[in-house]
Amino acid sequence: MEESNIKRIDFVTWRHRKSSLWEGLLDFLFPQHCVVCGHYVPEGGFPLCNSCLERVKLLGDSICSVCGRPLDSTQSRICRYCRHKSFSFACARSVALYETPLKECIHAFKYRGITTLLPFLGNLMLEYLERNPFLRKVDGIVAVPLHRSRLRERGFNQSLLLARYVAEGFNLPVLSGVRRVKSTLPQVGLSHKEREKNLKNAFCVVRPHDLVDKEILIVDDVFTSGATVESLARTLLKAGSKRVMVLTCATSSLT
Repeated sequence: MEESNIKRIDFVTWRHRKSSLWEGLLDFLFPQHCVVCGHYVPEGGFPLCNSCLERVKLLGDSICSVCGRPLDSTQSRICRYCRHKSFSFACARSVALYETPLKECIHAFKYRGITTLLPFLGNLMLEYLERNPFLRKVDGIVAVPLHRSRLRERGFNQSLLLARYVAEGFNLPVLSGVRRVKSTLPQVGLSHKEREKNLKNAFCVVRPHDLVDKEILIVDDVFTSGATVESLARTLLKAGSKRVMVLTCATSSLT
């Protein structure tokens, strides 16, 4: 992949400042450390040091027009994967590559419950939407739902937190007319066909009037095979949604 396709993040833009004396006192008593390298973060905010922050690889313009993965110099506007695959969503876009240190940030947010990373991840998505206004010209946002058993286990839905953050930034409603009714296996380690089978009939619509004739943006943390958002997008279209797009924090590169 060409270096010109990667942009470096300006860490000053993303530094989450203190909003109260109480938060400053908490930092003094319980100093934060970078979730990736463990170094002390003197200014507080979200637990990511400046050095790791500068290593986040934002995607440039050379991406697949369908799935949003980065393209190399030998590919056209559609990657080799999407040339032989059709999706229910109109397009998917991701902010950055699912690599160190962003990968560790998402894992810490998702599995370790370090929700202080939300402003960082949320602001990455807001800034991307500022640069790509076609993605925010929608009637509402839908977070990828968790099954109730997974929600009890984790305690929160990371996609819903991101969706609410993005929705607040652009004054958009978060639509909750769809649920996850199938307790699926973790997608990690499954082949693409196994992922599709795993997600078959995973979602159902509970309030179709919230979705009919709506243009919708699905928000999630990571785009890998696209099986999850494809299953959700297909469910939304069957319920009468007009058009579905996808935005995630990160995506894997094509191998």
